[in-house]
Amino acid sequence: MQRKNGFTLIELMVTIAVLAVIVMIAVPNMMPMVYKKQLETTAIELAQTLAKARGTAISLRKDITLEFDDLPSAGNHLYWVPRYEQVHIISKDAPEGLMFSPVGLAKERATSLKRKVPNPDFDPNKNEDPLENPKFIIEWQPTKDLVFEVCHEKVNEIKSITIFKSGVISNIVSRELAGSCP
Repeated sequence: MQRKNGFTLIELMVTIAVLAVIVMIAVPNMMPMVYKKQLETTAIELAQTLAKARGTAISLRKDITLEFDDLPSAGNHLYWVPRYEQVHIISKDAPEGLMFSPVGLAKERATSLKRKVPNPDFDPNKNEDPLENPKFIIEWQPTKDLVFEVCHEKVNEIKSITIFKSGVISNIVSRELAGSCP
């Protein structure tokens, strides 16, 4: 009797069972790496979206808002949300989003960069003149650094992105998560 080369059904089933056991052992150890990569990817995407919004504001020379909502971007409103459900954006100063001015300065979305206020030097005995005796003057509101933090529910790490007063977006900084990710 001549023996044919090949594997029997039992040999294949034992091999598949051994591979299944190896996969079951390896997968739980791989998940923290997957979650860290999701966190890192989201932080990079947020930084790129912030840079895109700032660049659009500067190039179009108009206010551009960036809101954290799942809507299609249109006109001078850009929208963005993380693509992973377990990843969250935390920002105490601009929880809904922010606005970039035509010169690239970042502000909380709900406020504006300038406002008209009564001129303390206005002389009511003289005629109002926009150059010599203005009744109202423009007051620029001070800007401050805005910090956006990205956290993952399953990772004890947080990624921070700072937008400086000048509108420049910082590098992504990692630190340990204090507390829990919402």
